[in-house]
Amino acid sequence: MSLIEDVLIPGHVKLGLSSIDKAGGVDEVLALLSGDTRVTDWARLRQAVIDRDARTLAENGIGICLAHGRTESVKSLVLAVGRSTAGIVAPDVSEPVRLVVVAGIPAAFNSEYLRVIGAIVRICRDRHQLERLLAAKTPQKFVELLGAGELKL
Repeated sequence: MSLIEDVLIPGHVKLGLSSIDKAGGVDEVLALLSGDTRVTDWARLRQAVIDRDARTLAENGIGICLAHGRTESVKSLVLAVGRSTAGIVAPDVSEPVRLVVVAGIPAAFNSEYLRVIGAIVRICRDRHQLERLLAAKTPQKFVELLGAGELKL
């Protein structure tokens, strides 16, 4: 069983997204996975993610965008997260999107993906934990907070 801290590395967390729309936010976060050794074909991963309409949901007054692609161009589950201070506009929620999560999933890791994304969503449902994520000063602290939140579940 993979933990969030096993698949999300601090180098794949961007705390200051500049994009103003959902598609741009997904692309900006997806770019963090370029060069990852677990990604064998970044262009194919990008296409797999872009081909699926990223789901957006609202938790505790903020929007969270969840984008993923199933592809054999990743050796294992990969994850990247971006945070927007201003908020990104998404047509499917009225709240500003503050977190964008992008995952690359090999077919064999489907249940791991669902478990990891489910944990992130449950962590964001806890207002205190969500506020701590939104205030994290470093990518390392952001990953640590997700890891600690996962252990509380």
